[in-house]
Amino acid sequence: MNAIKIENLNKSYDGSTNALNNISLSIPKGEIFGFLGPNGSGKTTTVRILNGILAPTAGHAEILGIPVKDNPIEIHRLCGVMTESSSCYENLTAEQNLIFFGKMHGLEEKSLKKRTNSILERLELVDVKDKKVKSFSTGMRKRVSLAVSLIHNPQILFLDEPTSGLDPENALNVTKLIKELAEESEVTIFLCTHQLKYAEDICTLYGFINNGNILGLGTFNELASKKNATLRFQVRGRNISDKFGFLHEGKDIYSKAILGDTEVNSLIQGILESGGEIYEAVQQKWSLEQLYFKYIKGIDEKLKL
Repeated sequence: MNAIKIENLNKSYDGSTNALNNISLSIPKGEIFGFLGPNGSGKTTTVRILNGILAPTAGHAEILGIPVKDNPIEIHRLCGVMTESSSCYENLTAEQNLIFFGKMHGLEEKSLKKRTNSILERLELVDVKDKKVKSFSTGMRKRVSLAVSLIHNPQILFLDEPTSGLDPENALNVTKLIKELAEESEVTIFLCTHQLKYAEDICTLYGFINNGNILGLGTFNELASKKNATLRFQVRGRNISDKFGFLHEGKDIYSKAILGDTEVNSLIQGILESGGEIYEAVQQKWSLEQLYFKYIKGIDEKLKL
């Protein structure tokens, strides 16, 4: 069963301009899905529809096989949400916030207390659990918001810029937690971020959206293959024969598209056996940033790494 399924989803706020244009996608359980696009591309609209906050103009959306439109309470039970601007009750402590929202989700007092302590410890908030949120830094508030989104043990977690405002140590801790939730508990993560390097490091699936249209959907390798974003082999050396098919980029730098390790091995052997010299060699694959702009802006097919 897919964790999230969208079919021909359309949304218009004014009846004439579409914020979403019949988009469709499926996300299996346990994936970390990066939903990437510029501001105003349709990301927030999609998330709001999936959480039952906004009704679509047309189309269908399901969470774990449950139609979103007809089951808002069940959807809220299954999903946790942390937006970039999420806020807690500032005059309550960190612990009081978790207990309050846990009760809103109907958790029993005994299990709620245990769950609260576990999350506070995991997000390194135990030492400040009795302090009011209004005294917290931006990063600490961010961690409390994440804790609130996790209090009811959701199966789908919607995150918007989860590490912005965090120091490197806490950002690493949050990233580790997200990966553990996906890998160990099969929690599905729906991540919206403009930090493409971060998305590349953490996500297992990607969706590129712009102007309400899905432009690409799949794993990194699947998306790269659709755009002929091949591996390249770059060599710094001399006397490299033209028969090996390298492009001479100048200053003893040569490069060519390759299929993988086996081809690299044969190329190196061939160059050396034919009298060529190799001082440095490296395989280069496209970054997510390059791939993203390839889809969003339609960068020329011959873009070099």
